[in-house]
Amino acid sequence: MQDMTAAETASNGSSAAGPNPLAPIIWLAEAFWQYKWLVMTVMAAGVVAAATLAGRLPNVYTAAGLVEIDPGRDDILAQRQTNSGYIPPETVTETEVQVIQSSTVLERVAQELESRQPGTAAATSGATAADGGAAQAEMVSELQKHLRVQPTGRSYVVEVSFSGRDPRFAADVVNAVMRQYLQLDIDAQRDQANETIAQVSERLDELRTNLDERERAVEEFRATNRITESAGTTMLSEQIAQMNEELIRAQSALAQARAASDLRGAAAEAIPEVVASPLIQELRGQEAIQERTVSELSAMYRPTHPRLIQAEEALQAIRGTIASETRKIVESLGTTANVQTERVATLEGQIEAMRDRLNEQREAEIALRRLEREVDAAQRVYEVLLNRYREVQGTAGLERPDGRIVAAAVAPTAPSGPKRILVVAGGGILSGAVAFALVLGIALVDQRLRTRSDVTRTVGIAPLATVPPVPSTSRLFSGFRVRRRNAAFAEAITHLRAALVLRAGGREPTIVAMTAPDDGVGHADLLTALGQACAIAGDVTVLMDANFSRPSIHNRLGGHNEFGVSDLVMMGGEVDAALQIDRYTPLNFLAAGRQTDPSLYRASSMGALIDALYHRFDVVLINLPPIVERPDAQALAAEAEVVAIAAKAGLTSRRELLETVQTLRFVGPGLPLATVLIRR
Repeated sequence: MQDMTAAETASNGSSAAGPNPLAPIIWLAEAFWQYKWLVMTVMAAGVVAAATLAGRLPNVYTAAGLVEIDPGRDDILAQRQTNSGYIPPETVTETEVQVIQSSTVLERVAQELESRQPGTAAATSGATAADGGAAQAEMVSELQKHLRVQPTGRSYVVEVSFSGRDPRFAADVVNAVMRQYLQLDIDAQRDQANETIAQVSERLDELRTNLDERERAVEEFRATNRITESAGTTMLSEQIAQMNEELIRAQSALAQARAASDLRGAAAEAIPEVVASPLIQELRGQEAIQERTVSELSAMYRPTHPRLIQAEEALQAIRGTIASETRKIVESLGTTANVQTERVATLEGQIEAMRDRLNEQREAEIALRRLEREVDAAQRVYEVLLNRYREVQGTAGLERPDGRIVAAAVAPTAPSGPKRILVVAGGGILSGAVAFALVLGIALVDQRLRTRSDVTRTVGIAPLATVPPVPSTSRLFSGFRVRRRNAAFAEAITHLRAALVLRAGGREPTIVAMTAPDDGVGHADLLTALGQACAIAGDVTVLMDANFSRPSIHNRLGGHNEFGVSDLVMMGGEVDAALQIDRYTPLNFLAAGRQTDPSLYRASSMGALIDALYHRFDVVLINLPPIVERPDAQALAAEAEVVAIAAKAGLTSRRELLETVQTLRFVGPGLPLATVLIRR
């Protein structure tokens, strides 16, 4: 059992489970309790100061108005029409809130207020009237500071409010802000319309010049290519068709002439032109008549008859005339074939030339149609822009804002602030925070122990118990007897007795020594209470006061210090001669005595005294002096089975406790050490 680990587990099972998670809170609570008067003073001063300030604050009046934003209205300018998609109200109102709070709107508000009430800017800002620009800038800054603009839920309505000392001025500011916001929208539309008119006018001039140039190009192209608007390629096509018909006739005539030319000689009489000739037909008729005459005369006369010979000669003459006429016709047909050949060639050349011209004219017409399409497109663009120009000119001066004032602000009759209760509460909270920071800073700077975890972190030994301040003797034992008073202290002493005295089951005598970093801790009173508790519980207990320099046990137990431990050790004698009994309990105790020589702690007679007490009593309690101040007492500490080190919260420093533990470590590595924390 090193450093009373087993005893600590038996007396306080919760400490064996690990560090207490509430240790920081407990430490902070104890720190606040220690400096409670400082906390109360700081908080009271803060509340009084806040109350004084709240009483001196002037009344503030808040005026409010409502303006509705209409994002769905079609504007006079097509490019400013709302798109068809859904726009959440939050998106629109958040944007417009920024516009309403902008410097542009507030500058217009400042100008309006100044024009209506000269000197408003100077009065609001505190600047001189001569410095108008600075006064207006300051007024805009004041307006931004006290103006509040916020949406009202999921709607297009925005609330505009202003807080100021003058209720009428607050209402005027709100109404001016809403008016100037709407007027700013109208001015923006008007500026945009004017800009659009200027841009469209400039563009119209460019388009008109371009259209004129294109039309002139079309006319020049038509004149160059000899394209008429009415005929075009149709006239050439008709001419080619007529020429083709004439060519066909010429080709037919040529074929006939060539056929007649091929039928010369015997077959000449079969040529259609010969057959169709009226002269040939008349001669054929005369020939037929003359042949009948010759036939009749041949039947009547002999071949030598003059009339027959005359008739035959007349027949031959007719036939000669037919042959002569036939030759003429045939010869004329040959001439006609040559003429027709030349005519066909001429017609074919003309037709080919006209076809080339037709192709050229068709290509020219294609180019002309392209130019005309360009002219039409330019004309349509010009007309659209011209209509737009007329529309914008017609709507100039008819601009409407994208919103309206739903509720104008009226001068409030009751002040809206300041909230004096909140000011006082804020002062209390602020002073509480200051007190908290002050106490926390002092506690962090202060190296004194406050909680069990402080003790554990400092020396690595968890306290066996956390004991309340030791009450007076009379109060203590009335609490022990009737269990009504000092219950917390009684319970702590019970745990301490279980950890120190009953750790081995109470079957053997126990020697327990207790010391502290200094006498102000009160370890003598705590050890006295522990001895009284052991005596009341039935243990035969003796309390030995070994603090020769500052004896106190006899005072608390109502005894004397005429003869005690130091006297027994120096002069010898019977223990019973020095034993005294507590007047309230069966506790035996030995006073310190009148000797103060520190060498007595190392005397052999001191060891003999301890042995005598050990064999006579069940529990031997030794009140040691502060070990650091009396290092000779280490020899007496070595006689104990366990040495408890008492530390007082808010009094014992970490350094003092650590020095005490380190000093006791020199006694021997096997000396069991324990710690006890006394609350303040």
